Amino acid sequence: MKKVWSMFMLLAVCLVACTNIDDLEDDVDALKKRVTALETQVRDINSNTEALRELYNEGTFITNIEEKSDSYTLTLSNGKTVNLYMKNDNNLLCPIIGIDSEGYWTVLYNKNETPERLTVNGQPVKANGESGKTPTFNVDSEGYWQVSYDGGKNYSYIYKEGTTDKVSATGDGSAPTEDKNFKSVTVENNELVLVLAGEDAPTIRIPIVSDFECSFAAEDLKQVQEFSAGEVKEFTMTVRGVENTMITAPEGWSAKFSKEAGKENVLVVTAPVSSAKMMTRATADNSTDIAVLATSGKYAMIAKIQVSIKNRTDYKAMFEAGELQIGEETLNPENYTSKVIDSNTTSDISSELGASEGTILFLTGTGTFTISSNKAISAPIIIVGQYPDERPNLEFGETAYLSLKSGKLLLKNINIKARAANYLFNSPASGDATFTNLTIEDCKMTNITKAMYYVSATTVGIGNITFKNSLFEFVNTGNIAFFNTTATVKPSIFGKLILENNIIYHKTGVSAIQIFNWATTTNTTDEGTMTVNIKNNSFINVKGSNVFIKANKANIDYTNNIFCVSSESTLTSYLYELKDAGSTVNTTDNILYDAKVNWNYANSDVCKPANNTLSKESTIPFTEIDCINGVFTKDPAYINNGATIE
Repeated sequence: MKKVWSMFMLLAVCLVACTNIDDLEDDVDALKKRVTALETQVRDINSNTEALRELYNEGTFITNIEEKSDSYTLTLSNGKTVNLYMKNDNNLLCPIIGIDSEGYWTVLYNKNETPERLTVNGQPVKANGESGKTPTFNVDSEGYWQVSYDGGKNYSYIYKEGTTDKVSATGDGSAPTEDKNFKSVTVENNELVLVLAGEDAPTIRIPIVSDFECSFAAEDLKQVQEFSAGEVKEFTMTVRGVENTMITAPEGWSAKFSKEAGKENVLVVTAPVSSAKMMTRATADNSTDIAVLATSGKYAMIAKIQVSIKNRTDYKAMFEAGELQIGEETLNPENYTSKVIDSNTTSDISSELGASEGTILFLTGTGTFTISSNKAISAPIIIVGQYPDERPNLEFGETAYLSLKSGKLLLKNINIKARAANYLFNSPASGDATFTNLTIEDCKMTNITKAMYYVSATTVGIGNITFKNSLFEFVNTGNIAFFNTTATVKPSIFGKLILENNIIYHKTGVSAIQIFNWATTTNTTDEGTMTVNIKNNSFINVKGSNVFIKANKANIDYTNNIFCVSSESTLTSYLYELKDAGSTVNTTDNILYDAKVNWNYANSDVCKPANNTLSKESTIPFTEIDCINGVFTKDPAYINNGATIE
């Protein structure tokens, strides 16, 4: 009997629990419905408020109306689309937004009350004009109405007039408001007639002109259209019933309709090339607007998009602020005369290179600059492409080269086409043994067929050489050196050689490349020491067949490089050849892939390791090698090795 009673009690508990769960589910369903109703109401109120703001603007008319079960979708003459929602949920206490006869925003929370004006800092807010602010409504987590006048960035609570009582979005026991935001919405004689809710509220009439439209695509209006300098973009517009157009654009910009057959409705917009006329960001004024004014009889409409130049680094601005660093040097603007040269105005810069004082040239434009004749560098000369996203082109004439006589030469952010005939730089016999610096940074050099540098005297050279973040394309057919210094008696004149984060490759095959070529058989009393840092470079289809680095006495550091030869080349390869036993060499974390032969560290007994053979990878460290187009994609497994540039 006791067992039967226990089972009965357990059944009773289960029945009660099930009943409570059912009640709980009902409560949850009701809560979900209420939350959904709140979300819908907030959407409707904010959409209607924005629609009223747009419709109240003088000169606005409607080009298309789409009627739905609970709303109207209106396409306006300014290209915008707005929605008018007609009904509210009667279970909610919903504000009715309106505009009074003087054009001020009003709000009504109870049908038995009088609409009151919305205020900001105690002042009523116009629905249009310069002071017009479109209110945005929100319901907080506790169910109270809030309003924002800055697009939803900051919200304030709404209080009942004359009190500090917050207005609940779920009612307070009093009668709900009317279930319409408008007394009526009708179409009469090609006009949309809005009769707003509330006493003393005006009637708004908006013309409907369905056969006249000039508008941009909706997606083009959602955000500012960003351009690079000189970039051209096309925008397809909807154009119907237009008799005349007038186009305005910010200073330096060009906008015009295409003259190509079949593209009559395409607006062609060109960004300025000159930095003097560029905007760095869009603002609300017309300095960033491309505007098309279209007319048809007595009607007119304006279609607008906003444009801006992409936020970009400006090396000239960095220089003027004392923040421009090239190689290991941060430039002091007090030491240089700066000049901007536009390739669309001036192409040959040869005359600028003979300056007798520190000069920095900022190159801009889409054309090609040239160095047409030999020039002696006798002062600090710096050549910079002004914008990283607009790297200018610079070509050496077939017989042109630069003599590094005294001073320094720094090149940054430039595409350089080498001359086929011979070297680009030399140190002349009349040069200064303390020419301080040759730097090539953030550049791309193509068409290298001969030694890039040649020294013609035994006692001159370059104090510091830096190649950084650059790409070098060789197209030679035999052995070639970056720096041919065979005539040098004292190689330590070349005090420091830095190659960091570069891609060095041969365009069509495999070639023997030397980085620094000194005749190690030459007798010397040079007691100086070179510093050579070769880090995070990618050497692709090039080999040190006649040794990458030949020097007398040097401290060499090969770190994190990738040496990759993907073809069946049988050329041998050496990383270094040194003469003075006081030299030091570090080789750490280098990656070698050669499809055919082994590579060696040393080509002499100085700093020759016990195992003189580099270890090889069994798989190629690149997923893509395109030497024709200069495109190299590393295998992610080698993220810490080789160059990071593309």
